[in-house]
Amino acid sequence: MRTAYAYRMAEFFLNEDHPQKNHMYEESYKYFHLAFRQMGLNYTVQEISFMNTYMHSLCFKSESEKNILLICGGYDSFIEEFVPAILDFANNGYTVILFEGGGQGKTLKNGLRFMADWEKPTSRVLDYYNINSCTMVGISWGGYLAIRAAAFESRITGVVAFDVLENGFLCMTDMFPTIIKHMVRYFVLHGKKRISNQILQILRKKSLIADWAMMQGMYITGTKTPYDFYRELLNHALPQDICDKLTCHVLLLAGERDHYVPNDQFYRLTNKINHAKSLTTRMFTEAEGGEQHCQTGNYQLAVDEILNWMNQLKD
Repeated sequence: MRTAYAYRMAEFFLNEDHPQKNHMYEESYKYFHLAFRQMGLNYTVQEISFMNTYMHSLCFKSESEKNILLICGGYDSFIEEFVPAILDFANNGYTVILFEGGGQGKTLKNGLRFMADWEKPTSRVLDYYNINSCTMVGISWGGYLAIRAAAFESRITGVVAFDVLENGFLCMTDMFPTIIKHMVRYFVLHGKKRISNQILQILRKKSLIADWAMMQGMYITGTKTPYDFYRELLNHALPQDICDKLTCHVLLLAGERDHYVPNDQFYRLTNKINHAKSLTTRMFTEAEGGEQHCQTGNYQLAVDEILNWMNQLKD
């Protein structure tokens, strides 16, 4: 497992055109599944046809199935890395299905780029597994993706944002210094491609993190310039009209010191959800060790919260 995660992190930080990038992914995949076999996990691997290619999925079938739990990752994740965190769900009577849509893991390697309309790959997965009702959990950027899917897909009867992401464009520009941040947002929003790219290229030269973030973003979205990448992220938002379509049970999670998603997105999204069957929110604190993004450092807090919430759901 340690080897798998080491290869995963190596792949994660290599440029798209690095000659070892695909090799690092293949080695990570191999060692994850070797670890799963050594752990005695009972699961199947399914490749689901979609948009002239295939989406990668794993299914952990429960013999005493309480419900079906559909899980997706976020911005550039792949599902094998989540398996240790989801075993509690499988051990508590839930059939767990993890899948990768566009921009994620093996599905990205198959040529499918990141997409905002996540209800499309989600619906295909539900069709493939013949699912009539399920709860969906979206991890990290999946907090946007799962909420978006649930707004359009009635077979999702409960949805969890683990953690919340209300606006991807605002999230991915929040790393910049204040003045630069407002300049980039203004020029991108107003279609100023040349000056946007000039500013963003300067930022890439000054910041290794900014350079990697834009490189990775262009890789998963299939865009050619930083401006085009940020324009694509404008689609990853939950405006009021989409939130008004949410009629299932909703659980929103956040960490009070999330380094990635600003806390105001948690409060904005909470206030936008008016028609859900039920709405539960939880902001994890530093005192309990859950203040980081997706409760990194104490993710069991979030897992327990989701389990308790699911066990109490009423149709």
